[in-house]
Amino acid sequence: MNSKERVYARINNQPVDRIPNLNILMLFAAKEIGVTYSEYCQDYRKLVHGNIVCMKKYGIDAVSAISDPMRECADMGMKIVFPVDGVPCEKELLIKEKQDLLKLKPVLPANGRRMSDRLSAVDLFKKEVGNEFPIIGWVEGCFAMSADLRGVNNFLLDLYEDPDFVVDLLEICLEQAILFARAQIEAGADIIGVGDAIASVAGPLAYQDLALQYEVRLLKAIKKAGGLTKLHICGNTTPFLELLPAQYCDILDLDWMVPMDKAAELFGNITCINGNYDPVAVLLQGSVQDVKNAVKSCMLAGGMKHTSAAGCEVPKHTPPENLMAVYDALCKNSLVI
Repeated sequence: MNSKERVYARINNQPVDRIPNLNILMLFAAKEIGVTYSEYCQDYRKLVHGNIVCMKKYGIDAVSAISDPMRECADMGMKIVFPVDGVPCEKELLIKEKQDLLKLKPVLPANGRRMSDRLSAVDLFKKEVGNEFPIIGWVEGCFAMSADLRGVNNFLLDLYEDPDFVVDLLEICLEQAILFARAQIEAGADIIGVGDAIASVAGPLAYQDLALQYEVRLLKAIKKAGGLTKLHICGNTTPFLELLPAQYCDILDLDWMVPMDKAAELFGNITCINGNYDPVAVLLQGSVQDVKNAVKSCMLAGGMKHTSAAGCEVPKHTPPENLMAVYDALCKNSLVI
């Protein structure tokens, strides 16, 4: 059973030889192949090479076109800074004043330098490992993209001071996200990850009133275009866990703060619950045995459709033996689960 067969079987609630390992690799992958993160984010060939090296070396079951949240925003006109070994970020907000929204237009992904680079990554993945590994493309969720364009503090204030403005912004972000998701599916992506980190910061009321409906609309559009779906919300979603749109997700990522057993009770028969040991305390700072214990604990709590990963990205300086310990634990415990 290769990785693609394994992941698809798990999604479809069919038998697998071991639980899939779906850890997210970005900074770690760049370090593994000896390139700066600036190079990794701006040259799809380096991103693809880093993923393939890590997938095969550490027993990870998907390749992923994720690198940073600034792909869509950059092509929509925002000025971006590329630190040599840090995550790209805004140099200047695109929506400084509310009237700036009038100038904001979605961009065809093929016409955007940074979005087209991700399309090239997906295309190269398809040629290199498309029959062996599932390919995960990524888009920013509507809340996350809005906060990127407007600034986190401004966006959180807007939610309460001017919800009509927020809705107008979200609609443009939804259109951009759907365009980008469709283009990645057409390029060969099997799964589209939706990153909506700011949703956990905005809180339960904002999530219920706004974030949820835009996640659902985006996830539905991805499915309609022929892609599988993966929702990733960084942070503690426990206060609104029961609201998460599991029925529209093929894979639902959970950060380490979320009780895996509670999530399994809510969603264990609906979607693959992915996670969720602590990426820092366990994967970066723990011992090999700590990692193995945490992986097994999540497996036992996660139910019949559980897939394994840290709660968020594998930290850059994670000891290689700790990442290998994840694979070892999954292989050793597969007959137990």
